[in-house]
Amino acid sequence: MALSKTSLSPIISIVSANTKVGIITNASGEKLFIKSFVLHNAGVSTATTRLYDVANSSGSVGSASTNNQFFSQNILGGETVFLEYSYPLTLTGTNDSIRIESSTTGPVNVQIIGDKDPG
Repeated sequence: MALSKTSLSPIISIVSANTKVGIITNASGEKLFIKSFVLHNAGVSTATTRLYDVANSSGSVGSASTNNQFFSQNILGGETVFLEYSYPLTLTGTNDSIRIESSTTGPVNVQIIGDKDPG
């Protein structure tokens, strides 16, 4: 297993209010180990921000819902939040994904830190 401790994503700006947006999707044959999320509200209004761990649906990208929501926090304008795991969140199935939702057009910027095993 050749892991690369790195950012799993570039900084992604979420500019759609109340829309669940995919921020990372596991490719076929890979495993993703998510160690942390960095969330920054670059806007001036408080943003209710939610993260979802979405399992694939018969091999296709699944749907985000309250059943797979694992994070919800009001992030003040200009505030940065770190969500860090002591043991990584793991995406193993093809098209398993993490989705994000924000209550404002912010933007809310997010970056995912972790490891990737290309299989």
